[in-house]
Amino acid sequence: MRKFTSLIFVMCDKAHAQIHCEIDTLASANKEALYAPYKSLDYSSYSFCVNLYVHVLRKSDGTGGQSVSDVYQALSYLDASYNPHNIYFKWNHQIDYIDDTYRYERPSKMVFNINNHNDGIDIYLFDDSIHFLDKTGAGSSDEAKTAVFVTGYYLDNNSTALPLAKSHVLSHEVGHVLFLWHTHHGTGENTNDPNECPELVDGSNSATCGDYITDTPADPNMYYNVDLSTCEWLGYGEDINGRPYDPDEHNIMSYTQPKCMQYLTPGQSKRMKNAMANIARLQLLSNYTTYGYPCATVGLNYYPNAADDELNLDLREKPANTYTYQLYNYYGVLVLSGESSNVLKTIDTSTLDEGLYFLHFYENGELIVKQLIIEH
Repeated sequence: MRKFTSLIFVMCDKAHAQIHCEIDTLASANKEALYAPYKSLDYSSYSFCVNLYVHVLRKSDGTGGQSVSDVYQALSYLDASYNPHNIYFKWNHQIDYIDDTYRYERPSKMVFNINNHNDGIDIYLFDDSIHFLDKTGAGSSDEAKTAVFVTGYYLDNNSTALPLAKSHVLSHEVGHVLFLWHTHHGTGENTNDPNECPELVDGSNSATCGDYITDTPADPNMYYNVDLSTCEWLGYGEDINGRPYDPDEHNIMSYTQPKCMQYLTPGQSKRMKNAMANIARLQLLSNYTTYGYPCATVGLNYYPNAADDELNLDLREKPANTYTYQLYNYYGVLVLSGESSNVLKTIDTSTLDEGLYFLHFYENGELIVKQLIIEH
């Protein structure tokens, strides 16, 4: 049930107590013109592989910054949000450490000029404790440079600081690079997009206004006014026809609370795939196949997710070997570990608390990190 309050439209450039998101407006001004010829195409059934490069900001003496396990955990959020749409990520498991106290303490888009690549998305991770401007945390993206950064934290109901780098804020910023707008585009923000216009609640103009995606509801810009316990929007507003907004608080491209971000829609997936298949700078960082797994890396088949009392690791198609697995809780505490040969391995999860976990799996010296939900 919505809590009805007075209607307030808050633009993207105003301060927020916790989080700030930036997109490159010069690149965005040309986004729809670049995408227009491909709107009628449909690559939604194809599988895509996107190259990643990871940079970690540290102090000049090499201290601070995200640990190796932090990086793997951060990237697992990309897998969780994009893999269901057959969009995968390939990373060489190398971290580019940028040891510069000045930049470490001053997150900005200037970092995108350091060791940037044109054949992949460059992800720059700042320390969880580092603020962006006057806000506790931030994400930023630059479409032209195909780069994103995330820094800082947000606060839960108990005022506990939770890291933004290890949340779907990273998925949100990557979505901008892959040509997604905010779900409140055209309604709750002003950009340089010449085609921008408000989306109606009935969706009748959703293909030509708003975020130009028909399966995301009209959004007046929730601006993080979302209850952390229920993920319910606490605001109220009406479109020009007097119909009340009912935005999707779980969509990753919205301004919802990071804890509430969960998924991207098929329409958002289709737009990203059309863009990657046809727009030059995105063609450089990705490749696709009409079937199968497009990344030349190892994978892991595990189910169900969410798991209740049992988790299955299906290793039957892997080479004969001994494989190590570990399960960490949300706070990075190891709660379960073991080994298995190339069989269908069933793991007892009945004694674990409900919540988010990270499954670590080792193959040929490489670490694979996947998200797992436990629900009894």
